Amino acid sequence: MIYRFTRGEGQAGIHSLSDGASLSWKPAPGPQTKGKAKVCWSSALIIPSAPVASSPPPAGQPRNCSRTGWGPERGADISNPLSFGCSTYCRLATPPRRQRAMARVLIVGAGLTGSLCAALLRKAATRPLHLAVWDKAGDSGGRMTTASSPHNPQSTVDLGAQYITCTPHYAKEHQSFYDELLAPGVLKPLTSPIEGMVIKEGDCNFVAPHGVSSIINHYLKESGADVYFRQCVTQINLRNDKWEVLRETGSPEQFDIAVLTMPAPQILQLQGDIVNLISECQRQQLESVSYSSRYALGLFYEAGTKIDVPWAGQYITSNPCIRFISIDNKKRNIESSEIGPSLVIHTTVSFGVTYLEHSTEDVQELILQQLENILPGLPQPVATKCQKWRHSQVTNAAANSPGQMTLHLKPFLVCGGDGFTQSNFDGCITSALCVLEALKDHI
Repeated sequence: MIYRFTRGEGQAGIHSLSDGASLSWKPAPGPQTKGKAKVCWSSALIIPSAPVASSPPPAGQPRNCSRTGWGPERGADISNPLSFGCSTYCRLATPPRRQRAMARVLIVGAGLTGSLCAALLRKAATRPLHLAVWDKAGDSGGRMTTASSPHNPQSTVDLGAQYITCTPHYAKEHQSFYDELLAPGVLKPLTSPIEGMVIKEGDCNFVAPHGVSSIINHYLKESGADVYFRQCVTQINLRNDKWEVLRETGSPEQFDIAVLTMPAPQILQLQGDIVNLISECQRQQLESVSYSSRYALGLFYEAGTKIDVPWAGQYITSNPCIRFISIDNKKRNIESSEIGPSLVIHTTVSFGVTYLEHSTEDVQELILQQLENILPGLPQPVATKCQKWRHSQVTNAAANSPGQMTLHLKPFLVCGGDGFTQSNFDGCITSALCVLEALKDHI
């Protein structure tokens, strides 16, 4: 399409429009106006990135304008309705803004950091995102998982984190995150007695009435991500500027961005191109991340069962096997004649390390024997769930990679999680925010 364009005499050039169209012009043979400003008409060629529709002048607007608006100037081709010009600039019909292509983002790990990353990326996205979250487990939560009784799904027990402690520093820095969970009742203040709990001045403790995994489910729901379980990632390869991700079952899939939130040792176990993409320095940092190990045992009882103790939770200091016990429904202030009590036992780290490679059946029997010494006369549970936490809590985080580690740019491959901060709620928030900071200009 040819447009009339007002330009200073003897000037020529090419201009790229913001929507991708290009504009070129060349000087006309001579001046077309009188006065101090020598202005000549030149031909401008618009090559649009999408079809351009002509636009008439606004209703009631005079067709001759000295500075702004529409109207044929002297020398304009008035037979061409697209040649309206003005003495200062030529107002052109612009094509619609081209929508940026949808980015496919994979987050590996449906724990707290992974779910937070999904929610934060969705909120910050400036273009359509296809968010996928893969986890090798059968449900969301990671180390904030909540197990249900096979006899009554309303009877639940937190096998990971028991409660959330908020320090005065993070109460200010992460206030919006706490407010978001407190408002709908996902979190509530912990009011039940926990014997042996160390409370520092200014700290606040919170509990999740519907189980600690409800926090993860809240963020996953906010993200609108497609969540897939029993997806164990085995390889990550670079294919045509995209990440080809392979898993134990299912076909490989390609993504524009990948975020890995699993424990550092599991990142180092991945095969494919990622092995050579991790620098020697980064490999050393990932290898330096260490974790404690422990077991958790959940016990579910029939409705009407009474566990007569004055506390909802208790830290144990005199047993080589058991470190913490919680009457989980009591901890969350849930009393119901239709739902039986649930109890969770967390072992000591030394016990966890000693029996790490033993079968969960053997470990469960050892824990029950020690539990009898602490709470003699407990009735038989109707169901049990023994959980091995090989990577329980971070004891040494990656140095010089606060919050996240970027393994590759274009396409982005980023690692996050408590292995880069600390093993608590605020540590995971910090990591997710750092991942967002790394990716925000690319989503």
